[in-house]
Amino acid sequence: MRMRHRVTTALAVLTLVTGAAGPALATDSRDDSFLETVHQGNMAEIAAGTDAQKNAVSPCVRELGRVLVRDHTELDKGVKELGGKLDVALPRKVSDEQDKTLKDLRKKAGTPAYDSLWLRTQDTAHVLTLDLLKDEAANGREADVRAAARLAQPIVAKHLDLVRDCMMTRTPDRPGTVPRRPSRTHHTGSARHAVPARTETSAVRRP
Repeated sequence: MRMRHRVTTALAVLTLVTGAAGPALATDSRDDSFLETVHQGNMAEIAAGTDAQKNAVSPCVRELGRVLVRDHTELDKGVKELGGKLDVALPRKVSDEQDKTLKDLRKKAGTPAYDSLWLRTQDTAHVLTLDLLKDEAANGREADVRAAARLAQPIVAKHLDLVRDCMMTRTPDRPGTVPRRPSRTHHTGSARHAVPARTETSAVRRP
């Protein structure tokens, strides 16, 4: 409950930061690219979370999907308000790569392999998103964009923790594999984490 309160507070503050009225402000290509990328990322997370609630086998993954839909919907409200304030034209759909990833995932719907691939994909996505947020918070031009990047970091970091908790608690796809918790070190690029697991299952605790 305490973590849920912190996340809710951060989302509320983010909305206040991004929702201030005023004339459109100038941004540079860096801030524009950041807002476009984050908006597409939010849409992809909402789609992935919705899909997991329908097609995942593990209660842990299904519950985590619900959390992602809830939080990324709220985060994207702030991004869209900020995009409007700064006169940034945001994409209307996810990238081709994000669309293909979800389509490939759906081919495994209703199987343990779905959960395995979903968790690996979410691990990579949240690591890269955290790197993006940290970079923008440190180097962005517009103060409101930097503030939004800072406020989103603890929410995305919490999601990454929940993804890795699911990796540890869901049933492994292949009996006899040795579970190992993935490293919390953040990597850039297209690095993928293995999907370790333990033999017992448990649902994600509602944040």
